[in-house]
Amino acid sequence: MTETEGKTLAERYCSGAEHCCFEVRAMLQRHEAESGDIDRILKHLIKEGYIDESRYARAFVHDKVRFAKWGRVKIAQALWQKRISQDVADSALATIDEDEYMTALNDVAQSRYRAAKGATEYERKMKAMKSVCSRGYEPQLVRKVLDFSDIFE
Repeated sequence: MTETEGKTLAERYCSGAEHCCFEVRAMLQRHEAESGDIDRILKHLIKEGYIDESRYARAFVHDKVRFAKWGRVKIAQALWQKRISQDVADSALATIDEDEYMTALNDVAQSRYRAAKGATEYERKMKAMKSVCSRGYEPQLVRKVLDFSDIFE
């Protein structure tokens, strides 16, 4: 693949949806572009505004909270895996609307609690808590939402 072909392919790829440098690099590598060409293509895409890591991170965070109902921990880990810098990830995570986040947490917790089976109420809540925490929600928030106070009285 020539650099011009790679540039055209990458521009088309980035025009369809938000992508980060890591995703574009992986796509170009799958199409067997040379590593020197990939670096020049990425610089071009950033300069022309096709790629903006900050914009990508904000969109990623918004979509994962609203549609996938992920918690902050899982979102932060996914951004790290996509090689988004810690500063950019932190500022994107700070844009999470707290009301929307708590609504998503409540929805997930109620759904998981209804699906959990256990011999005791404590066991059922613990299974629900483990399941909700696996979605990336903070354990202290999950405990509050599932309200363990009635078990320990």
